[in-house]
Amino acid sequence: MKKKLFCLFLALIILCLAACNTNKTREPEPPPGDPPPVVLVPPEYHATIEYGEPDLITDNKGPLWAYIRFPVAGTAATDEVIAEWARSVYKNASDEIAELRKSDPDAEGEVNVQFDSYLVDGRYAGILENGMFTNSHLAHPIGIVRTFNIDTKSGKMLSNTDILDYSKLESIFGVLRDSIVADYPDITDQFGEMDEKWLEHITVGHDGIIVVLERGMFLPGYLGTLKITLSYDKLNKAFILGEDPEPTQPPAQTPTDPPVNPAIPIVPPQSGDIDPSKPMIALTFDDGPSRYTAQILDILERYGARATFCIVGNLVSARSDTVKRASGLGCEIIGHSWDHRDLSKLTAGEITKQLGDTSAAIESITGIYPKLFRPPYGAVSGTLKSTSAELGYALINWSVDPLDWSSRNADKVYNEIMNNVNNKAIVLSHDLYGSTADAMERVIPELIAQGYQLVTVSELMYYSNITIEAGVVYNSGK
Repeated sequence: MKKKLFCLFLALIILCLAACNTNKTREPEPPPGDPPPVVLVPPEYHATIEYGEPDLITDNKGPLWAYIRFPVAGTAATDEVIAEWARSVYKNASDEIAELRKSDPDAEGEVNVQFDSYLVDGRYAGILENGMFTNSHLAHPIGIVRTFNIDTKSGKMLSNTDILDYSKLESIFGVLRDSIVADYPDITDQFGEMDEKWLEHITVGHDGIIVVLERGMFLPGYLGTLKITLSYDKLNKAFILGEDPEPTQPPAQTPTDPPVNPAIPIVPPQSGDIDPSKPMIALTFDDGPSRYTAQILDILERYGARATFCIVGNLVSARSDTVKRASGLGCEIIGHSWDHRDLSKLTAGEITKQLGDTSAAIESITGIYPKLFRPPYGAVSGTLKSTSAELGYALINWSVDPLDWSSRNADKVYNEIMNNVNNKAIVLSHDLYGSTADAMERVIPELIAQGYQLVTVSELMYYSNITIEAGVVYNSGK
């Protein structure tokens, strides 16, 4: 009897301990409500740029931090339509921030827009602009979506009715519904009455017509913004693009770059060895790689100089050869975020993804996983510094800023750099602009002629006897 009581007592103790342990490890239930919005551009997104070259509207000073990327192809009429849209996005965001600051002087915001461009059959170009706008008064970012379609042969901007036969809308909607349900089978009864607004954002792609449905406009918000491809085979005769339209304007002429200023000093290449007793400077270039990066690399190679390129992660795959060449010339490649988001406004998890994905993309080409990065806009927060420290990254800003993103003028960039440069400076520029590349035709040989050694950021720090520490912001070698 005593043995049975002892066993029962022991069993009760074990049950109590198990219950206590369960209570200690149980996670709290998540609060009710919609999950966070799904961003159109996923973290692993790589830009597809088959038509045009990236241009930017950017504002690095605030209170609106802006990075609006759009293509320029050298066709005046269509380029201007796209550029005007980009300008309107920036103006609308600026106006909203200005209005908020009337009642809240500390209000600020960010607008970030990327693009993909597809060239189909060597003739038709489809452009998908997508991004977001947020400000200090919004709980969640607002999506930005716009599509353009161009007949590159005629130079004509295409309307949606040039691409799809709207007399066959029911057939088109049937293909669209089937394509959505194939990915989201639980929403078969949530389409309601479909109309032309469902086809507001369409563009030609390689495998079919790409339809973008903005978050919450037509389907439940938890799905996020959807990017659906309607195959050309399934669209059948509803897809009508292909007949040669009459040209509406003369063939486009590709503009030539402005002539290089002939006043370039004749300077022999700098020595491959670095003399710590002599002055040195680190030239840095943000927002590439771009078509102008090669010109800057040509100049650096000509004079035996090196620089540091702070590149945007989602552009790496589009110009991997340029990145490999820069690394091969002894230049340093570091990250500038994945998609030029203001890292000072992101969470630790988002920062980790931005830095890690960019460094991994660089490593895939150069074999080097960089642990230095330049924060977009030079914006830094406590979270950014602490997260960087935990991950082992150091932050590189600058001491000389020629404002090349603002002036877009080679002479002004040259003068700003030459009037403000000094020993152990880190010079900020952007290899996204032809004017900056043209300025470097004079800047680089002139700096060497004045006795400066042009080195990478890491070399500058090493020969300045500065130990780089994770989580610390560096502006120069002093």
